[in-house]
Amino acid sequence: MPFDVVDQIENIFHPRSVAVIGVSDKSHRLGNILLHSIMDMGFKGDLYPVNPREEQVMGLRCYPSLGAIDGPVDSVIISVHPKGVPDLIEDCVAKGVKAAIIFSSGFREKGGEGMRAEAEIVHKARAGGVRIIGPNCMGLYSPSSGLSFFPGMPKEKGTVAFLSQSGSLTNLLGLFAGSRGIRFSKMISVGNAADLDVNDFLEYLGYDSETRLIVLYLEGVEDGRRFISLAKDISLKKPILLWKGGETEGGRKAAGSHTGSLSGSGEIWEAAIRQAGMVKVENLNELIGFITAFQNPYLPMGNRVAIMSGPGGPAVSAADACEKEGLRLARLSEETEKMLAEFVPEFGASISNPVDLSIASSFDQTMYPRATEVCGLDENVDLIVEYISALREGMIEGIIKAQERVRKPIAIVSSMEYATFESPFSQFFGSITREKLVALLMRMYDSGISIHATEQEAARALSSLLKYKKYLVSRHPL
Repeated sequence: MPFDVVDQIENIFHPRSVAVIGVSDKSHRLGNILLHSIMDMGFKGDLYPVNPREEQVMGLRCYPSLGAIDGPVDSVIISVHPKGVPDLIEDCVAKGVKAAIIFSSGFREKGGEGMRAEAEIVHKARAGGVRIIGPNCMGLYSPSSGLSFFPGMPKEKGTVAFLSQSGSLTNLLGLFAGSRGIRFSKMISVGNAADLDVNDFLEYLGYDSETRLIVLYLEGVEDGRRFISLAKDISLKKPILLWKGGETEGGRKAAGSHTGSLSGSGEIWEAAIRQAGMVKVENLNELIGFITAFQNPYLPMGNRVAIMSGPGGPAVSAADACEKEGLRLARLSEETEKMLAEFVPEFGASISNPVDLSIASSFDQTMYPRATEVCGLDENVDLIVEYISALREGMIEGIIKAQERVRKPIAIVSSMEYATFESPFSQFFGSITREKLVALLMRMYDSGISIHATEQEAARALSSLLKYKKYLVSRHPL
């Protein structure tokens, strides 16, 4: 694809003016959500609601048509019945609009007449120089330019880009991951991808200076060769996480009715993922955990892992999980064990790997940070897994400080990361506001410290970091 498509998408992400068609001041319409989302993000350009039966929507002057707007319109968001979309594309052409984001569904994913209608709008748009995102999509989210498709999305920009064929998943990831301190550079819901497709946006994200990690949810692609070629080149510069939907026969049928996508066989996708150096994830929780691991990763030198925990049972489970993922327990040096013995209790604990810090670690916020530094500086250790029942402010601050010296992948397993302000144990552990915890989590990710719901997920994430490191070395051997 010519480089000018990358330039076109860059311009689409930075419109000077946006019109939203399909809004109402007298009823709750989906277009209202889209308009409110952009207002909520603080879009700095001109914003034009369009409805011939309204004079004002959400405090903004409403226009009867695109042609009635005095100034130029760069982008148009369309949320009307699908039968009205072809005429609106003609209006976009006449107005000189650069991009039309079609929220409306009822096109290729419905088959038959829907496929013909989709082909018609693409033909009209391309003939008139209008690029289409969608149809059947949520569109674009970009904190740096004030674009959004759902209220309450984080206003702070990050370095993670999400490209998805599922609109609802885009909303869900933005809100759920946002509450856990993950911030995005861009989110793109392509829907049916009738014009600008997955490959176009993937190529763009490869060049995007705001993006350091690319995350994909795909049910299929039209041009598999181009996709693999792009992914293979981009993954040398930026990690690519892929959640592939439609791997089974039932999933492929669901994908066909969802976006009208061609999903292909599971074996072909597995080969493509390996060949292009992408990292595969299986579900939403794992995806969020992997994002925290790959956002600013320290890539491991080997597969030797040190495990530390307060409760003993999870340490055993973590050891099993790591071994199953091809990692092996590191043999701690005598010097490391000697330093651990200086602060680890003599009874109910262990200074060998896995390191059992005992229940005392729940009350002494210095124990995990000290153990992190001592084990992390051991030359026999490549990676660290820590099981922490309740994250606390002093503990997190200490681990971040320890990581400044360790500089190795650290995966924390915590199913009670909010327990410090939601559980009855707060009187023992101290309290922390949700806002403060999110800020601390963001600092952890920036330091190469990830958070996971289970030890199995943590082990898979660390194993994937190692596989990605090996892929980079294979492409650029020393």
